[in-house]
Amino acid sequence: MATRRLIATVVGLVGIGALLIVSFLLGAHSRPDGRGMATHADVASRDFMFQVIGVNTRNQGGHTLNLFFHYRYNDGITDNAIPDYTKIRKQALDYLSGAEISTNPYWEVLNHHLCTQLKASYPIQAISCELQVVGVENPPPHDEPGYRSSIETIGNIEPLAVPGPPAP
Repeated sequence: MATRRLIATVVGLVGIGALLIVSFLLGAHSRPDGRGMATHADVASRDFMFQVIGVNTRNQGGHTLNLFFHYRYNDGITDNAIPDYTKIRKQALDYLSGAEISTNPYWEVLNHHLCTQLKASYPIQAISCELQVVGVENPPPHDEPGYRSSIETIGNIEPLAVPGPPAP
């Protein structure tokens, strides 16, 4: 009796596993609109990335920041609709220079608002923003050695994770 249950359980698990594999394979080769096989052209996207290194800010007593932006344009964007990244860069720098310390005390809050603002201002369907704070060696209790980062990701795009330089 126990042997039959064991055999039935194994056969059931193998059957469920086979169904899951078939479902996965069919899903991976189907278009999102249900019209058959997906092609490479169907899943193409247009991304852009840039960085701004060594930005001085007055937030939290004045720190140096490295900024990294990776974004994906809206599907079907035309060449003429692609924004000049220098405008996005300027908007980010303007935002950081005007940030009010009393309402934005944390890097995570600043980065969240910045990333949300950039996504809303341009034909971007997904964006990942990394705000990397350069470490400083101050007398205790304000010693902050080492790099630290806030990473904000909105939409279907891989989050940035740019490490700081290695310690000397």
